[in-house]
Amino acid sequence: MKQLIDNILEESDIDRDGTINLSEFQHVISRSPDFASSFKIVL
Repeated sequence: MKQLIDNILEESDIDRDGTINLSEFQHVISRSPDFASSFKIVL
């Protein structure tokens, strides 16, 4: 699981600054059209 998360974060961080900004997040989401329907936050 950690490797999967690391890979996703590495691919998402376009400018390689160690963070994912709104623009980068939107870019990743635009490449995953099913994200909105499958994303859930469990509190």
